[in-house]
Amino acid sequence: AGPGLYFASTQENAQEDVSVTAVEVPVRVLLKGQAVKDLTRDDFELYENGVRQDITQFEIISRTIAAGEAVAAPAAEKPRPKKKLFILIFNIFDYNDAIGRAIDYFFTEVFKPDDQIIAVTEDRVLSVERGKKVDDLVRSLKESLQKFKAISTGNTLRMFRDLRYESDDLIGQLQGIIPGKMSLLDHMLHYVEKYIQVWDEYHRQYLMPDAGFYVDLVQRVRSIEGDKWAICFQQRDMFPMIKNASRLDREISRFLGEQIEPEQQAKARNVQARMNDLQRSFDLSRSISPDALRDVFMSDDITFHLILLKSMRTLADQDFELKEVSGDYEESLKKISEATGGYLAFNNQPMEALKEAAQLEDYHYLLVYSPKESPAKGKRDLEVKVKRSGVEVISLKNFIAAGTTPITIADFKAGGQKISFTLLHYQMAKVNDKTSGLADVKITIFDGASNKAFDEGKRLDLIKKETHVSLNFPELKPGAYFIVIQVIDRVANRADVYSGLIRL
Repeated sequence: AGPGLYFASTQENAQEDVSVTAVEVPVRVLLKGQAVKDLTRDDFELYENGVRQDITQFEIISRTIAAGEAVAAPAAEKPRPKKKLFILIFNIFDYNDAIGRAIDYFFTEVFKPDDQIIAVTEDRVLSVERGKKVDDLVRSLKESLQKFKAISTGNTLRMFRDLRYESDDLIGQLQGIIPGKMSLLDHMLHYVEKYIQVWDEYHRQYLMPDAGFYVDLVQRVRSIEGDKWAICFQQRDMFPMIKNASRLDREISRFLGEQIEPEQQAKARNVQARMNDLQRSFDLSRSISPDALRDVFMSDDITFHLILLKSMRTLADQDFELKEVSGDYEESLKKISEATGGYLAFNNQPMEALKEAAQLEDYHYLLVYSPKESPAKGKRDLEVKVKRSGVEVISLKNFIAAGTTPITIADFKAGGQKISFTLLHYQMAKVNDKTSGLADVKITIFDGASNKAFDEGKRLDLIKKETHVSLNFPELKPGAYFIVIQVIDRVANRADVYSGLIRL
């Protein structure tokens, strides 16, 4: 018998109303790039939707990652919890030894037994099974990251390779060496559309942050006590582009310019227009909103450290060259780092950069107020003014309410020829006197060679508060695999992803 899904449920679901009783607003005040440290509550004015609010609580926060190196602070400052939550973000194309050394340093010199960790890559949470020893934790993260990147990078490289084959075919047809199965103009348009498809897949996977993912992620960690830090390893991405004056560039330009028939000229203009669309799409600045992501991290007072790495990839090709394409994305991340009091550096030795980030002081103020009334449409635009001339004020602009926790994959277990997990926190709706939820679940398992060993999706009716899912794999050989579980709550339109190494 093949794999099957089995369900067992517990108590009925209960929906909770969320009301805002207090709003926390982190504020950083700078003078010539340095933190201003002598401000009091009376120096601040706080406005919501243009209406001044009473500051009910005022706190001065001074913190560093480095353990045992507390920054000297005025007596008025409140002590901060010692426990920490770290969100490690790996926006990298290639896993390399330098990143491995940074991971080693983090777990030996920064991470403490009581701390919590969330690892993220490509807008997905990467499961890290915590072992009894630090070595187990390090090995788990490294192996999971390497495997995940081998799968995703392999898919991208295959797309690059297919594009290269298409280029050779096009050049052969342009030069009259290879007979074409379609007209040259149709072939050229097909080639440009393929190029656009490859680029779309690439920048969606590596360059475009999913704001919804980070909203849900921060929502999940809001209830966790302690200081929170995000450490982003951002590898500067590159993409193969046609070289100017290369044989491919010359042949395409020559052929488009030679068209004299009206119908052929119209097709040639269409090809050129799509090539221009491709070139414009390399500019990501119009599609990235740093303010939205900044407010996501500021809403839970998370300090965002950014370590920029240069890609070491090269491409030996007479028609293509690798060009950097993530500059606009990096600028977005830089603004998040600056706004949250984080570290920012371009350093191809991430371990050294991590050492510096651990020593950096994040000094800021926390203003708390109780809203006087519920705003129309629930929108809370915030503004903070400081009674000090010449200073720069950086604060939360849009309050993000601590709403319901999004759907969550919990209690994952693997062993023998079986996996199991539980779905929690999905929303339920009442239709025809029946209250239920609806979720799409997709499970993909990759073998040691990064090939799909199992790939199946199913829509589930959720009638209880918790839904237990079991899956058997009698046909899979014993060994190590990499699993990705994707679940989408169709009622709330929110998602969760579990991924990590398993052994069957």
